[in-house]
This record gives sequence, structure tokens and C-alpha cells, in this order.
Amino acid sequence: MSKKRSEYYLKSLNKAMQILNALAQENVELGVTELSKKVGWHKSTVHRILVTLEDERLVAQDKVTQKYRLGIKLFELGSLVQEQVEIRKLALPAMKRLAQETEESIDLNIISSGKRVSIEKIESTHDIRRIIQLGERLPLYCGGSGKALLAFLPEEEIDKILQQERLIPFTSHTITDPFKLKEHLKEIKKLGYATSFEERIPGSASVAAPIFNFKGKVVASLSISGPISRFTHEKLPKLIALVKDTTRDISFSLGGQENLSG
Repeated sequence: MSKKRSEYYLKSLNKAMQILNALAQENVELGVTELSKKVGWHKSTVHRILVTLEDERLVAQDKVTQKYRLGIKLFELGSLVQEQVEIRKLALPAMKRLAQETEESIDLNIISSGKRVSIEKIESTHDIRRIIQLGERLPLYCGGSGKALLAFLPEEEIDKILQQERLIPFTSHTITDPFKLKEHLKEIKKLGYATSFEERIPGSASVAAPIFNFKGKVVASLSISGPISRFTHEKLPKLIALVKDTTRDISFSLGGQENLSG
């Protein structure tokens, strides 16, 4: 017998959401006493939750009135969601054209908490194809999609991600030496695209390129992937040209043209 959804609820998280909703509904600053009356909990409970939310920048306190308002972190998260929705909307028609022309799997990726995450996909019509899992969190240091994101980040961000990530070898082709990896990323940035041959999955290959926003910041990557047998030396230049042209068009739609830092 499956459990009810309510059995998985975290009561403290639910309370935090109710406080955020109360602040959003009123659209004014509220004190602990006012919030306590609105949600029906003791003031000490409300205060503890507010302190936690403030530490995470989800609420902010006016130091004069001692009242609380929604924090800047919510704006940042909202902007990120809006950007992702816009990227998916703008990228999908181009992805469909790319899938039709290459007959391979097409994958749109973003960076989330130091990992790459697929937010849109079109799978190949071939019987043998690369299966893409939407929402799956994968490392940035291997595979075309991840490297096309990682290579175009600022140097300090690359260092931070590599320090936090365990560079484990998925296959014998995975680069796990930090120095070699950073040199490889510099080459990717110079060329404007990344390739991967069995770096994460045996028998799989991919080519990928970055997508930039109006600030010249890398916000996504687009990849063409499939069995290594179809990514021949003769076919590879065309695939690279196609993915670069497509990401350039998507970047242009987002207001970006070139990577301003590269």
C-alpha cells in the first residue's frame, strides 16, 4: 500500500512556505506579531522560521521597523526560472530542426548547483540512440554537454566546481586529472564547442556548444548525441558546424551574440 503524500511532508518546511505566502499576499512588511496572527502559531515559532529564512535571503528585515519582507533570493530564483522557461521556448524550434537534419538526439542543458541538468530533449528516431533523462543531475567535467557549460564559466567558478566535485572515471576516456582537464577546457573555449567520445557512457558520443544570454554569460548548452559508430571523422565537422550555428541563433534570440569574456 502506497503512502499518502502528506506522510512525506516536512512540517517545518510547510510552515516556512506559509510565512512566505503570507508576506506575498499582503505585499507589505509584516512584524512577528502580525505574522503570528496570520498563520496561527506562537511568536517564538514564527521568529525561529524568519531567522532561518533571513539567513537564506528568502526574507529581509527592516532594521528600523523590525518588520519582514520577501528577500532578494526569491527574485533571483524567479529570474532563473523565467530565464529557463524562455530558453526552452526559444530553443525548441531550433532543436526540432537540428533533430530533423541530424537524425540524432538533441539535448538542452543548464547548470544547477554545480551539476548539469537536461531541461528539454528530442530523441533520435533511430532504434539505437542515446536516451536522455530530463531532470537528471550529471557532472560537468565529462560529456560534451557538461564541458560546453563548464569551459565558458569564469575561472574562479571552474576552480570552485572542480574542488567540490570528485573526478571519478566513468570510463577509461574520462579526464580525471585536474590540470589536464583545465587545459582541455581552455581548448574547448578557444574552439567554441566540446566533443565527447565514450567519456561517460561506453559506445556514446556527442558534440555540444554553449548558449549565451545578453550579458555574454553561458546559460545553457545544446548537444547532439548518439552511438559512437555514427559520429565518424567524415560526419563530425558537419555536426560541429550545425550545433555551433544553432546555439549562435538561440544566443542571438536571447540577446547574446558572443561570449564577452572569451
